Amino acid sequence: MVILSNFAENLSALMSEHNLKAPALAKALQTDRSNITRYLRGERFPVFYGFMAILEYFNVSADVLLGLCDYAPETEFLPRPPFGDRLRTVMNETKTTQYRIERETNISGASMYNWLFNKSVPTVENLVKLAKYMDVSVDYLLGRIQ
Repeated sequence: MVILSNFAENLSALMSEHNLKAPALAKALQTDRSNITRYLRGERFPVFYGFMAILEYFNVSADVLLGLCDYAPETEFLPRPPFGDRLRTVMNETKTTQYRIERETNISGASMYNWLFNKSVPTVENLVKLAKYMDVSVDYLLGRIQ
C-alpha cells in the first residue's frame, strides 16, 4: 500500500528532525520498540490510539504524516472528540448515509455501527477510506481541524 510506505518515510523524517531513535520514541509513546521498528519498515500502521499518540507527540497533521498532502499550514490542533460523534457530524455535513458508506466502500455494517456508537475505532486504513469517500481531510474527520 502506497500510504504505508509514505507513513514510514514521513515518520522516519520526523524522528530525524527531532533527533529521536526508535527506543526513545517507543518510551515516549509507551509502546514496544518493535512496534516503532515495524512502522519504520513500512510493515504496518499503528492502531488508532497509537496513531493519535504519534500525531500529538510530533504535533503534525495526519494528512502530512500519511503522505496524503505535502504541506499543511501551521495550525493549533483541536482536542479530538469521540470518533463516533465526529463521524456522525461529518456524515451529516456531507449528506452521507451509513448505508451508502457501507455499500460504496465495502466497510461492514458492524464496523460502521461500532464506530458510530463509540464502541470501537477504525484502523488507519479505514480512516483514510472514510475521509476520501466523504472528500474531507483525515484531520477534519478526526475533528483536529475545523
